[in-house]
Amino acid sequence: MILAASKRPISSLLFLYPSFLQAAVPAARRHESSARRTTKRLRVKPDPSFIPSTPTNQLQDNVIFNPPSSSPSPYHTPAVFLPPSDPRRSLLVRSHEHANPYAQPNKRLPPPMQKPIEKRYHLKEDEIAEIRRLRQKDPDTWTRKKLAQRFDCSEFFVSMICEASQERKQQQQMALDDIKARWGKRRTYAREDRQKRRVLWARDE
Repeated sequence: MILAASKRPISSLLFLYPSFLQAAVPAARRHESSARRTTKRLRVKPDPSFIPSTPTNQLQDNVIFNPPSSSPSPYHTPAVFLPPSDPRRSLLVRSHEHANPYAQPNKRLPPPMQKPIEKRYHLKEDEIAEIRRLRQKDPDTWTRKKLAQRFDCSEFFVSMICEASQERKQQQQMALDDIKARWGKRRTYAREDRQKRRVLWARDE
């Protein structure tokens, strides 16, 4: 029997000996000494300013003001607690002027982004009665938008002075139910979740 020597290095044949690989590769293990040392480092005592000086049976709800170590600032002390001759009062006044340059009475404000809306009360009793008559006569033709355009008022004002009839409400509800019937499972779940969130918002939860 002739034995042929392999030309491959022995390091490439280690997969044939799994037990040898397990013994050769070192495994990271946590001993009791390392665990005790790590736990001891995490036991940091609180800062003395956080430890109450009053007895435990007399503790109450307090606000602890412990700012980080930094240069003193006039914002740390309100002006109410500063003496009249304290120079920090002038610093506070200067800082407020710099923060809001338009707080001065003679300073002109920038132009508004949108045209301000002025409320008008130009409709009379006969015009309001005409709006109600048209709305009750043909709600499909005289919608809130068309009535607002004709009488030069807002749609919200039209909804305040006249209410749709019960027949109109039933038609709108039937159309809404028809739309909801074509919703998929995901949209239905999303709308139900939205209603639940609105109820929780009203409860402040």
